[in-house]
Amino acid sequence: MALGLVVASDIASAVLTYYVRGQTLSQSTQDKPLLRELKAGQKFFPAGNLQISEPIQFNYMSDNPGFFVGYSEDDVITFQQAQNILRVVYPWRETSAGLGFSWTEMKKGGVSISNNNKTSVHADREATILTELMENRMKDFNESWQRAVNMMLWSDGSQDAKAVPGMKSLLLDVPNIGSTGGISRVQYPLWQNMVNLNIGVSAENQTLSRTLRNSIRLLKQYGGKPNKAFCGSKFMEALELEIQAKGQLTMTGFRKDEATDIGMNSVSMTGLGKFELDFTLDNRGEANRCYVWDSRRIQLMPMTGEENKVLVPERPYNYMVFFRSITWTGGLVCRQENCNAIFAVNF
Repeated sequence: MALGLVVASDIASAVLTYYVRGQTLSQSTQDKPLLRELKAGQKFFPAGNLQISEPIQFNYMSDNPGFFVGYSEDDVITFQQAQNILRVVYPWRETSAGLGFSWTEMKKGGVSISNNNKTSVHADREATILTELMENRMKDFNESWQRAVNMMLWSDGSQDAKAVPGMKSLLLDVPNIGSTGGISRVQYPLWQNMVNLNIGVSAENQTLSRTLRNSIRLLKQYGGKPNKAFCGSKFMEALELEIQAKGQLTMTGFRKDEATDIGMNSVSMTGLGKFELDFTLDNRGEANRCYVWDSRRIQLMPMTGEENKVLVPERPYNYMVFFRSITWTGGLVCRQENCNAIFAVNF
């Protein structure tokens, strides 16, 4: 349970090495649009369920021969029963992250712990403390938690069999194989997301723009309303290239003092909305991709009372070490596949 050289070095950096007072300034924090949007639209489910399950339907009685026929006089009329309800089933999973710190570490940060585990600051700590060590620890822990959850929600679940399968488990590069949520993608072709991973980019022919317009129309064919588009930097660059080539900038870019402005407003598309840059895709080697999805049909579902639960485990009696942890229980659910898409540019 010793602090070790790595932790000791980190403490030294926070307490001794920084000669300018103030909080540490993060050099690697990125926006997390997917995490933000999924949390904003999340839906809770109650405990006591073994899995997350919802009803869906592909077929209707009108698909069967003889449902709708003409008749005259005493012709025999047939009656059919509706037996078309299926259930999509997703697992819920438990995740956790923990933070440990020692009594010694707290003292070096100018914090005192009483017998009842309450904390207070030493009266004269301002004379020596240059950086708020424990506040930095908690910010680090919070940002690390969000990074881990964000990456999990972009992944397919193969990185950890006990973690929540993310977007890549719902939207597939090869959508016509296997099953999702217990529903066969082979047996039910409508249970497939759209994929186009080789879209050309042409300033003259507007290839990317035309492909996207046509694709979004098709994604709405069965009641879908795709309203989120998260893309990597290469995909965004391709969009801007086609837009700028045809002079589709707002007029503020062509007036007087602003005539030399080479900037561009955010890129959006009628019927879809704003294309949002998500650098997580760049980090994953998918800078040339864009994920388009309907936020009504893909939802994060935490278990009621089990979202970001903060736990304070008891300190081992023979170690002067304190622990904090966060747990989250839930799953990611897709109710309709054919209103979502993966696009990639050959650029």
